[in-house]
Amino acid sequence: MQVAVTEFKAKCTKLFRAVEQDNETIEITRRGKVIAVVVPPTVAKPDPEQFLGCLQNTVTFSPDWDEPLGEDDWEACK
Repeated sequence: MQVAVTEFKAKCTKLFRAVEQDNETIEITRRGKVIAVVVPPTVAKPDPEQFLGCLQNTVTFSPDWDEPLGEDDWEACK
């Protein structure tokens, strides 16, 4: 569905409801040119395997990670 920007401003709540309930896509136009598209959100569940492994091998610890900071490092970390 295409809607002029002035009509969209006047009826945006009703149009958003159509997107929500009917999964309808709305193209908003100005002088016949599409300037925005309103689409229903996609509800996709993330793959647990991909999610849990996405940070694997990206965190490293230096051997002295638990040593107290020196005065210069302390000031830099403030």
